[in-house]
Amino acid sequence: MTAIYRYVFALVTFAMTSHAWGEPATPTNYYQVITDVTPTVEEGFQPEFGYAVYIRYDGTDVLFDTGATPKTLQHNLRAAAIDPKSIDVLVISHNHPDHVGGISYIRKSNPAIKVYAPPAQAIDGYPVQQITDVDKISANLFVLRTHTDIPTVGISDELSMLINTAQGPYVLTACSHTGVAKIIEKAAAVSGREIFHYTGGARLKFRGVRDTEKVAEELNRLRVSQVSPGHCSVDHAVTKTMKQRFDGRVIGSALGQKIPLHAPKN
Repeated sequence: MTAIYRYVFALVTFAMTSHAWGEPATPTNYYQVITDVTPTVEEGFQPEFGYAVYIRYDGTDVLFDTGATPKTLQHNLRAAAIDPKSIDVLVISHNHPDHVGGISYIRKSNPAIKVYAPPAQAIDGYPVQQITDVDKISANLFVLRTHTDIPTVGISDELSMLINTAQGPYVLTACSHTGVAKIIEKAAAVSGREIFHYTGGARLKFRGVRDTEKVAEELNRLRVSQVSPGHCSVDHAVTKTMKQRFDGRVIGSALGQKIPLHAPKN
């Protein structure tokens, strides 16, 4: 695909996706931000500086992180009409409080839930399945572990989600402690395709413009088509810089909104 064609394709898809996000019909497959500080588009959700994302895909229900408090997670799952007993897998990106704070509510509501976590990170004293490389949850849904030898805020290992869709691979991250490029490169290697959509945090809030520019440069270098900053990258200056440096292909994340996912054709 030539650079010009890819750019046109991204713009067309951006317009189509933006319109689709406003449709009232409930999609069969989607991801939904359950906890974050992004603007709220659905009634009843409470913002919190924590992160949790619900994924319904391939007939599987996954919760990616649990936010900062059991109270907010419980409230927002109810607002989203999600029964915690229906969640098949809980994926913990890393063990910072704003990502594991709500885990006691999930454990209590769904004692048999399978919990994935990075290696050598204490979560809550209960057994977890440590992911050392890649775990295939379903045909098109994967958990990826990345590692860095230069930890940030004590984190050297982190889990991210990879979703193969008809549009291309979606990557859901938490804080990208191990590096945006490293996560994207691993996801592309597992999927065998260039990443279409990248969402989550990269610890850009309250940092200099140059830090955001560096992340945008990496995303462009790796030919990512869409970016949706969330969690620790929710900041007006970050969004503005991303739009300037990433050819405008930036989609705002919103608490409670369902982002449709279309399964690839066999």
